[in-house]
Parts: sequence; C-alpha cells; structure tokens
Amino acid sequence: MFWDLYADPEDVSHWSGITAMTLQGLRGAGAQVVTAGHVLPHLRRLISSALWHYYKTVWDLHYIPDRHMAVTKVFSWLGRRKAQKPLAEADAVITTSTTATAFLKTNKPIFVIHDATWGQILELYPYFHSARQVPAVVRGGFEMEHQTLTRANVTMVLTSDWAANRAILDHGLDCKRVHVLPLGANFFEDPPREQVERAIQARTGEHCNLLFVGREFDRKGGEIAVRAAAALRELGIAATLHVVGCSPKGLPPWVQIHGLLRKDHKHELSKLHSLYADSDFFILPTQAEAQGIVFNEAAAYGLPVIATEVGGVSSVVHSDWGLLLPKDTAGEQYAPWMAELFRDRARYTAMAWRARDDYDARLSRTVYTERLIAIIREVLDERKFST
Repeated sequence: MFWDLYADPEDVSHWSGITAMTLQGLRGAGAQVVTAGHVLPHLRRLISSALWHYYKTVWDLHYIPDRHMAVTKVFSWLGRRKAQKPLAEADAVITTSTTATAFLKTNKPIFVIHDATWGQILELYPYFHSARQVPAVVRGGFEMEHQTLTRANVTMVLTSDWAANRAILDHGLDCKRVHVLPLGANFFEDPPREQVERAIQARTGEHCNLLFVGREFDRKGGEIAVRAAAALRELGIAATLHVVGCSPKGLPPWVQIHGLLRKDHKHELSKLHSLYADSDFFILPTQAEAQGIVFNEAAAYGLPVIATEVGGVSSVVHSDWGLLLPKDTAGEQYAPWMAELFRDRARYTAMAWRARDDYDARLSRTVYTERLIAIIREVLDERKFST
C-alpha cells in the first residue's frame, strides 16, 4: 500500500512526479500496489488556506499544514477507515511523508522514502527557515518525524548519505534500518543508448549549449549560470544557455527561455528530451538541493554536469562525470573547467559516456525500482524469519 495522508500519489504534479513514477516502476516490475490516503482534499484545502492567510496576514509567517500536529491528527483520524481495508490486505506500506505516517495505526513494515530530515529542510531552504515558520509547525515537524522514524516497524530509504547520516544522528536510529538509495530519473522510458550515442556524436565542439532546468531561477542559481555562460563566451567559446522550468526576464539574447515543459504533455516532453540530447553541459549552481533528479536526467543523456556541492547532490553527481563547487563560487569560476573540457573532445566524449554508464548502473528509474524492491523483500524476509 502506498500511503499519503494529504496528496494523491498517482498525481504526476506531486513532489515533481516522484511518487507517480515510483508507483509506475513498482507496478511495471510486477508488484501489486494500491494507493490510500488523500483524505478529504477539499476540506484540507479550505482549512489550509484559512490558516495560511491568517498566519501570513497577522504574523507574516509561513504555514505548512502537513507539519501542523493538530491538523495532521485530525486528518489521520478522519482517514483511518480509508486505510483500513488496503492495510489489511497489504504486506507493507510505502510512504514519502514522515508526518502522514506518525499516526498510522499498523504493525506492518513501513518504508519511508525521503530526501532530507525536517531539520535539514529548515536549515537548507530559505523559504522553510524556522524564523519564517509558525512555531507550532516547526515543533510539530520535529515531533512527528521523531515519532515516525523511531517506530520499530519503520525502515528509512533516504536519497543520500547527507540525509541518512543526519537521520541517524538526530533520532538515534540503528544504521541497519536506514538505506541510501538516490531517486531514479523521472522519465517514463529511459533514452536508449543508441539515441544517446548519436547525441554525443552530434556534439561537434563548434557551439556550446548549456542546459539549466529548475522552477526556481534564484534558488537554483540561475544568475550564476548566466554569469558562467557569459564568462565562457569571453573565453572565446560560442555559448547559449537554455533555461527550462521558469521564465526569468531581462536576460541577454544568448539566453533562450523555454519555460515550464510538462512531462505529461507529449509535445513538451519531446522538447525536453531534445534539449537534453542537444546540450553539451548541464549547469545548476543550486543554492539549496536535497538531491536534484535533473542530475539523473542529465546523466541519462551523457551530459557532464557542473553544479554546487550542497545537500545530497554529491550522492548523485560523481567526480568522474561532473564538477561540484562550493555554493558561494562566482559564476566566472565555472567557465574554465567547461572551456578546457569542451576543447578536449576525446576527454569530453569519455566523460559523457561515464555519465551515461553511471546512469545505467545507479541512477535510472529501473535500477531504483530494483533496489527498492530488494530492500523491501529483505525486510519482509527478516520479519518472516523472526516470527
């Protein structure tokens, strides 16, 4: 059973499509997975909207309903009947929410998939900083996370060593109950190696296309990427920066804005695939990132990556096909590495293939599904043996 108290796991717009893609992968591998939760969504939106406007207007604070313990308790109680039948029939529960699981009454194994602890989210993302949050929300997030993670039947599947080490430290967890598994790419189908081979061969070294994919231009380091592209041009390399996911204004003419490209729209998905295939580098100087599935997608197309070493990015981007810089690195300092690699075509091609090879070995949705199933089976087998 895939459980989420507040969201529909089948919704491709929820959590960047991660839950929907996880479901697709599990079902494609032969697992029978039902979803449960998404309790009274209209009532939840009404309550959340009222409380959000109250705290924003009166106190100038952000309100996050799924970290509000009182609200979560109420919706957990309201959703108990909705979960009863699928729980009875399930061998295990999968969820991407620690708060949605805090009050779920079951002794069956629970697998929590996440990319960061609540403390890391508060520290890393400016929007979530504790000084900007309702105190009850900050407190509730910590308390419900601890309540979930310390349950004897919970296994954590975290996307990076960064997140796993913090969860173990903050909650005193047995490391045997914590697994590190980077999320797989959010592609409906992996781009065939033959297609990627043609794409790499078509990169002739005459014009350098940089690809930036992110919905939040500022947080993802968009201005740094623009300065990096400008510096690359000053080094004598004709370069174009392609921006996907947002539509910033007032940028130079050599920055092409493609806006949001939705994967559930065939034409837009095709455009996104083309941009990955036709680019030479993937650049994302993100200032806050727990993992970044776009790095997986870049690797799928054999794109060398240059980004920042923040959060759990280093668990995805390895040094043999990318470069991670401190997040305060100026955009101009990104250019020399790209220029040197771009001019050395043999070295560039070798690095491009290392990216794709790493994708096939670690970062595809297929591999993610296989390893997730292996983790689940291991826990279920141990439980069966112990009883």
